Amino acid sequence: MIKTITQIDYLENVALVTINNIPNSTKNISFILNEIAARDVTVDMICQTAPYKDKINLSFTVPQDSLSDVISATTAFKNVSPEISTDLNGNNTKIILIGEGMRNTAGVAAELFELLASADIPVKLITTGETEISCLLDIKDIDKAKKLLAE
Repeated sequence: MIKTITQIDYLENVALVTINNIPNSTKNISFILNEIAARDVTVDMICQTAPYKDKINLSFTVPQDSLSDVISATTAFKNVSPEISTDLNGNNTKIILIGEGMRNTAGVAAELFELLASADIPVKLITTGETEISCLLDIKDIDKAKKLLAE
């Protein structure tokens, strides 16, 4: 078990959505997330890239069974900019590692990624909080990851 981790949860049937080439504006992010919310889709693991040439990419996860609703929202994204493109990737599992000790312990994330790297497990998306690290993995790698994290 990784130091300070006291709980590991797994959330299956998660899809990754990445919206590319968004003009860098909070208003545009709000518009996109409101289009998703209007379809009663819950969004998790939101991650924004740093601006490059005043464009950003926005990635987030949604329940796998909500992908058709997200696809219906993508046409509205073109109202923000015709350059926007959307990538969808299903069949993922979110791993959530929790531990109060992470708040004051250096190297927890480094230990996690060293462990995943040792088994050649790619990570699709990462989000963190003071006491939580969440990683999105392809469903084909979950059994291997569970075994590693249980040791």
